[in-house]
Amino acid sequence: MLLHIGLDDTDSPNGMCTTYLGALLYRELSRLAEPIDLPRLIRLNPNIPYKTRGNGAVAMTFEVDEEIVPEVKDLVLFYVNQLADFTHENTNPGVAFFEGEIPERLREFSLKALREHVAIEEAENVAREVGAETFKFKLGRGIIGALASIGYPLKTFTYELLAYREPENWGKERKVDAESVFLADRWSYPFTYDNVDPYKRTVLIAPHGKDPVLVGIRGIDRGRVLQTFEMVRFEEPVAFYQLYKTNQNTDDHLTPKKIGELKLYDSAVVRGRVSRPYWERGRHVFFELEDETGKIRVAAFEPTKKFRNYVRKLLPGDEIIAAGGVKEHEGVLTLNLEKFYPVKLVPKIEYRKPKCPRCGGTMKSKGDYLKCKRCGYRMPKKLIPVEVPRELEMKIYEVPPDARKHLSRPLVLPGGEERVLEALENSK
Repeated sequence: MLLHIGLDDTDSPNGMCTTYLGALLYRELSRLAEPIDLPRLIRLNPNIPYKTRGNGAVAMTFEVDEEIVPEVKDLVLFYVNQLADFTHENTNPGVAFFEGEIPERLREFSLKALREHVAIEEAENVAREVGAETFKFKLGRGIIGALASIGYPLKTFTYELLAYREPENWGKERKVDAESVFLADRWSYPFTYDNVDPYKRTVLIAPHGKDPVLVGIRGIDRGRVLQTFEMVRFEEPVAFYQLYKTNQNTDDHLTPKKIGELKLYDSAVVRGRVSRPYWERGRHVFFELEDETGKIRVAAFEPTKKFRNYVRKLLPGDEIIAAGGVKEHEGVLTLNLEKFYPVKLVPKIEYRKPKCPRCGGTMKSKGDYLKCKRCGYRMPKKLIPVEVPRELEMKIYEVPPDARKHLSRPLVLPGGEERVLEALENSK
């Protein structure tokens, strides 16, 4: 029989990692039963405020003999009870088990957990409907992700190889040879990606927290991911590694919507018109977007760095497709921009001084009149409108790799433009 196992919310900002716990379980359970494919790392709604870190749940499926099902379940619950970080208030683990073929109701729930806000009570209701077994630790919020990871229809997927540290090194500086990462990236890009930031010359595969992860290497080619890992040099021991199938970098979280339909914690793609000039506050750049159903504030926050320069070039009247997550900022519903596409740009007009009508020289402002720098000719001060080229192209602009959400698909990958262009077609 098929036994599906899901777990979530076992980590915290202070340490642990659900993928680490999942990888250990996958190794142990593979000795008792036959695994069906790789374990799955399923990222859920990135906008949920009480997520522990990356809002990632882990699922795995085994072909098991019916008589050992209780043993398998006990082992899973034992590992969660022993390794989850129960000391943190936001860590509320959940475990789910489901036997047999995945029903459509569970798939629908999974996609809702990816794109919207889901309550624990809804997860419990779905579990009862489909006959899934759930176990809650503390508040048990993790049953949402545990169920969703089991039911997730992983039609589009990428890979991530996660290598883990020896416990004595947790919380210490990670020792990864940067030059070897750049060399590996040059060989494998774009089949693996987001390994480095080529502009800042920084390594992106190594996290900075206290968790057990040493590096994470993402890609669309399973073999290249493994070979890239083998090319990286480490100056500390690697405890073990695990390759996951994942919905990371798929854009599956983005849903085309009208602005008036947007709710807190949604992930969406909208088409609208810039309705007022941009403004800045604390290195963040904001503008307002409207359509026939309403308005919303849009933000390019400071971590998006040079991406903000493109946002600054937008003018009132420009029509764009905007993709991102809906959060509350300073009490205002705000679309946190992940990428945008200029659909139609208004003319940009600048007012300039005319050339000297006598000699063609340059005119200089002198109070309420203009004076030619070459021949001295004077004339009343009058500026003329000139249309100048816009500095935006009809292409998709995206945030840099170190500001990218786990779920956002880089433009370098096949299908990286799909959701935005799909929204463009649907809005015609």
